[in-house]
Amino acid sequence: MLFRSGSLAILLRQTFDSRHAQQAEVELSRASGETQHFLMHVTPDGGVCHALLTDITTYRQAHLLLMEGRAQQEHDLHTSASRIRSLNEELEEVLQASQQHLNLLLCRVTNLLGQAQTAATPAGTDQYIQSAVQVAAQLTAMLGSLDRYRQTRLMRLRLRPVAVSSALQAALKRLGPSLAGRDVTVTYDALPTLQIDSQALTLILEEYLSNALKFTRDQRQARIHLLHRETPTEHHIGVSDNGVGFNMRQKDQLFRLFGKLHSPKDFEGLGIGLPTVRRTCERFGARVWAEGKVGQGATFWFAWPKHPRLS
Repeated sequence: MLFRSGSLAILLRQTFDSRHAQQAEVELSRASGETQHFLMHVTPDGGVCHALLTDITTYRQAHLLLMEGRAQQEHDLHTSASRIRSLNEELEEVLQASQQHLNLLLCRVTNLLGQAQTAATPAGTDQYIQSAVQVAAQLTAMLGSLDRYRQTRLMRLRLRPVAVSSALQAALKRLGPSLAGRDVTVTYDALPTLQIDSQALTLILEEYLSNALKFTRDQRQARIHLLHRETPTEHHIGVSDNGVGFNMRQKDQLFRLFGKLHSPKDFEGLGIGLPTVRRTCERFGARVWAEGKVGQGATFWFAWPKHPRLS
C-alpha cells in the first residue's frame, strides 16, 4: 500500500482496530517539493502506537530504474525478434526467386548450346554460342548480386573514416569481369571521407556501379560518373549513367524487394541489389533515392549523415 501523508490517520486507525502491527509505504513531500518514500511499521501498545520509519527513497528509485531497464530490454528483444522474423521471411523469398531464375538461365544456356550443336552453318553455331555466353554473363551477374546480399547478412559493421575514392577503386576491382570487353568511362567529382563501415561503403558502390553497368550494356560507350553534394548535415553521393533510364512515376518501386522495372528477358537480376543498398544505408540512418528519365540515363543517390548512428 502507498499512503500519502494525509492518509496516516487511516493507517493508525487500522492499527488500533485490528490490534495487530501494520506496515505500509508512506510518501512524504517536503516544502521544497522533494518527495521521499518511507516504509512505516506501526505496532499497537495499549492506547498508543510505536512507529518505525525506514527511508526507502534510494531503493525505490533503483527499483524504478530496474523496471524501466527491464521494460526497455523487453522492447528491444521484441524488436529484434520481429527483425529476425522479417529477415528470415525475406531470405526464404530470395532463395525461392533465386532458384527460379537460376533454373531459367541454365535452361536457356542448355538450349542455346544444343542449338549450336545442330546449327547448319558455322555462322549459326557462333551466333548461338555468343548468345549462350551472354546468358552466362547474366548468370554471373546474378550470382554476384546474391553474394552481395549474403554479405549484408554477415557483416559486422563498425564506424570509422573511409575515403570514398578508396572504396570506389575496391568496388571497380571486384567488378572487373563485368568491365571486360566493354568501353566504359568512369569519372568522379572530388569525393569526401565518410564516417562509415568500409565493407558497407564498398558494397553500396559496387551495387550502384553494377546497376549502371547493366543498364548501359547497349551503349557503344558507357559513361558512369560519381557526383558529390554536401549539406550541413549530410554527404550526397550519386552514381550517374547514360543507360536506359526509367520512368519517375515508378521510382518508389526501385528499392523494394524484387521491384524490377524491366523484363528479365531484357535485363537479368532478381531485384534484390537496390533493396540491399537501402537496408544497409538505413542501418546507419542514411537515405536512398533515384532520379531518371526514359532513354536518358539515371542517377542513384545515397545521403550519408555526417554523424551516423549504427543500429
